[in-house]
Amino acid sequence: MDRNLLLAVSLSVAVYAAWFGFLEKRFNPPPSPAPFAADAKAPASAKGSAPSAAPAAAPAAPAKLDPADADEVQLGDAVAKIHPRGASVVSFLSPEPLGRVELVSDPAHGLFSTFPELSFARDKSVKNGLVYAAVRADGLKISKQFLPGAGTVPPRVRVLAVNPTRKPADAGAWTLSVGPGLGTIETEKEENEKLQRALALTPPGKGLNGRIETLKPGVHAGPFRWIGVDNRYFLAALLPSPELFEPARVEGQASVILTAKPQTIPPGGSFAWEVPYYLGAKGHTWLTSYGLGLERSIDFGYFAWLGRQFLVALEWLHGLTGNWGWAILLLTLALQVLLFPLTWKSLRAAAAMKKLQPEIAKLQQRYADDSAKLSAATMELYKTKGANPLGGCLPMILQMPIFIALFNTLRGAWELHGAAWIFWIKDLSAKDPYYVLPVVMGALMFLQSKMNPPAGDPAQQKVMMLMPIMFTFMFLNFPSGLVLYWLTNSLVSTVLQVALKDRLEA
Repeated sequence: MDRNLLLAVSLSVAVYAAWFGFLEKRFNPPPSPAPFAADAKAPASAKGSAPSAAPAAAPAAPAKLDPADADEVQLGDAVAKIHPRGASVVSFLSPEPLGRVELVSDPAHGLFSTFPELSFARDKSVKNGLVYAAVRADGLKISKQFLPGAGTVPPRVRVLAVNPTRKPADAGAWTLSVGPGLGTIETEKEENEKLQRALALTPPGKGLNGRIETLKPGVHAGPFRWIGVDNRYFLAALLPSPELFEPARVEGQASVILTAKPQTIPPGGSFAWEVPYYLGAKGHTWLTSYGLGLERSIDFGYFAWLGRQFLVALEWLHGLTGNWGWAILLLTLALQVLLFPLTWKSLRAAAAMKKLQPEIAKLQQRYADDSAKLSAATMELYKTKGANPLGGCLPMILQMPIFIALFNTLRGAWELHGAAWIFWIKDLSAKDPYYVLPVVMGALMFLQSKMNPPAGDPAQQKVMMLMPIMFTFMFLNFPSGLVLYWLTNSLVSTVLQVALKDRLEA
């Protein structure tokens, strides 16, 4: 890496860091969880209304829910607690590589509450799924069933209203919600409030495969393939039918509320609403298997198309090695092979500039008091010798999209969460606990800077000497998987410079 290349790297990373920081500030919702249940076979919309009580009773605001009064049940692989009031989920412990994670961050309000003015009781006679039942003051029987998923079929929430009376009954505009927010793993809790968002996926046709929209508070008409809330690692998504539900309403940037369209149920009749849902970690492989576009919730950043390809490649390499760390290392080596022609051109440009240093030094002495003449003479020297001072920057310019895409991929890939590499690296999604990788990476960058031709300007020389230190501190808190990529990249570059030194200087 010559000085121009180092300068390009630092400026590019600085711009990206500032840009990425700005983007993250767009997501600033209140901290709240959202374990959830719902997903139907049609896209969701957005328009909403507050929970509506049955016509027979004007419900008062329900009291906050106490998890101690809840019924502990099994929802898929998760251990959940369902409160009698509205059959609300007040706890959802999702099994993850480093232990169970509580996805309900605010149990006082509950999740997936329906008819919150009613007290539901579990029907333990039902074997396939969980059923909770309640009776309204007007005699309308409401049952709420949590149906398990199977394979690529997501789980569902089914609400059934049965009218055993001799008069028509209005089911009312009852609501079902996810949020506010979602819980997350312990190391993400400090950042979680910024990362939570309400989001939806548009149908194909408004983009290659639809596009992800971050939803602000208000009513959203859609249409959407799915709608929900997420954070970096977890997603609660609903797929309500537009025939059964009004457009969704978003509150507080991380709470989505669905409102059922009113239905009049004849005497002796019934009506059912069914909403498929997803609640859990954003693992690319299993989200993709549903075929619902849920994997689009994974934030790959600006170069998302490239990030997805990297994750697919990493998954394939992981299948070969059985270790995500070795998969990252092999992917880095493969990228170095693909970029070698450009790297070779960069190294040759750096070697040519190094040969010109004595002549440039003479020009600096000759035109010490005339910067304009010095600049003109230097450019003429470059032209005469066929040297390009910017020739070493091209590989880094082309590599910056790769770095940015890998940064977002390795930072947001749930597959790396809790994935060990070797020795002390027990979690590739977390920082190196002993800072060994970033320090070694900084040392390699320092060695590279000493191998490159010195900058003519003393001030620039000092900046170039400080660059490895700046990068080391910048990478201290980066995911160790990302640092492993950059360390491998630096190591290969250093080896190439040493191995090709004689040819470059010939």
